[in-house]
Amino acid sequence: MHDNPFGITREMVLEVLKQSSEAMHFFVKEFKLKYDVKLSGKIQSETFSNLLEQIASRVFTKGLGYEVKKATGDNTPDLLFTKINMPMEIKVTSGQVWRGGEFSKRASWHLMVSRNDEFNEFFVCLVDMKSNGGLWVSAMQQGKNYYAPSFKKDQIYKLRDEQTMLVKEKSAPYGKTKVKTSHVNLFVGDVVKSNRGAVKLVLEKV
Repeated sequence: MHDNPFGITREMVLEVLKQSSEAMHFFVKEFKLKYDVKLSGKIQSETFSNLLEQIASRVFTKGLGYEVKKATGDNTPDLLFTKINMPMEIKVTSGQVWRGGEFSKRASWHLMVSRNDEFNEFFVCLVDMKSNGGLWVSAMQQGKNYYAPSFKKDQIYKLRDEQTMLVKEKSAPYGKTKVKTSHVNLFVGDVVKSNRGAVKLVLEKV
């Protein structure tokens, strides 16, 4: 685990996931199943994201010892760490690609969450989306017919790999000048590459 500017820990993130998972299971049982409501994966991810914001605000506030504010509207960040005056956005996907707003000027730090259909297995990482000149890949620039930019698992693997190499260089002899960066922090799960070069997220049960 590399340092992050917020000071949040794996234990805090796991607690957020556990409470959010319990709340989502209650929602599914008492609303979706009880009334046979059809909800797309996107809507379920948005609902879970809202739960994450609410619960993360409470858990991080308790763990850090100062107020972490949740969003009060569409024009405010998902979380605001008041002591350091730094915002954080939360993105949730049921797959291995995250979508953002093409013209969004939101916080550079994003908590990226991938979940399974049962909301009990997760991958979570914290990423500085403004690092390396910006990590969102524009759909418009690629000529796609939708506007949302994307962030993919392959980028996480590359960031983690580059970060590992920098740490190795830093610890090597002969006074290497490169320093450790913190563009990505893995909290839950892993990202791996197969012998054939395919990258995939490994979800962890909570």
